[in-house]
Amino acid sequence: MKRAVILLAAGLLLACLPVFAQSQANSYPKDAYVKSVHILKIWAHPLGYVVQFFSSKSTVAEIYVPLAWFNQGPASRADLIYGNDREYPYFSVFWIDGKFDHINLFVLNDFRSPTWGVLETTSDRSAKFNVQDVPREF
Repeated sequence: MKRAVILLAAGLLLACLPVFAQSQANSYPKDAYVKSVHILKIWAHPLGYVVQFFSSKSTVAEIYVPLAWFNQGPASRADLIYGNDREYPYFSVFWIDGKFDHINLFVLNDFRSPTWGVLETTSDRSAKFNVQDVPREF
């Protein structure tokens, strides 16, 4: 009798495993894309950072990364990662399912580096820092 109950319980457990696996598989993103670009200069501002880089059209382009995107825990849309490796500074932008997810800024930890700068606060740049995502054109 005990053997029959154990076999029945094991059979039910094995029958239910595909149901649990299918529900978790649907929570993963279908499409993820990352683009990494070398930074020419990163400008600090009280509202965030302006990142300058060479675009694919050989022109200097810039993106605005507001401070509100940082320090949100798992919901952060931007992370600032300090280091001193040869490939620094660069940034990586992540899109998941066709929508902007987050950006990682890999910057030099020496603020005396020529890649760091400070923007003047004399002009109003609040409209430029009011962005919701990063453009796809690089």
